[in-house]
Amino acid sequence: MLESIKYFGYLLGIEPFWIILIIALLILLGIIKSIYPWMPKWKSKETIQKDGSKVIKFYHLDE
Repeated sequence: MLESIKYFGYLLGIEPFWIILIIALLILLGIIKSIYPWMPKWKSKETIQKDGSKVIKFYHLDE
């Protein structure tokens, strides 16, 4: 598999080190995202009053 990555890098004119580094960082990002998933803590809701003004309400989401 690494040989095909090196060959692909040579076709693009890039050193294979950079392609392997990008793949390793993407794998590391996937591992970190699976351990610490992002969850929103706040929610906003925009309403329009009868006089035409906009009101934004923020709600705290419980975990």
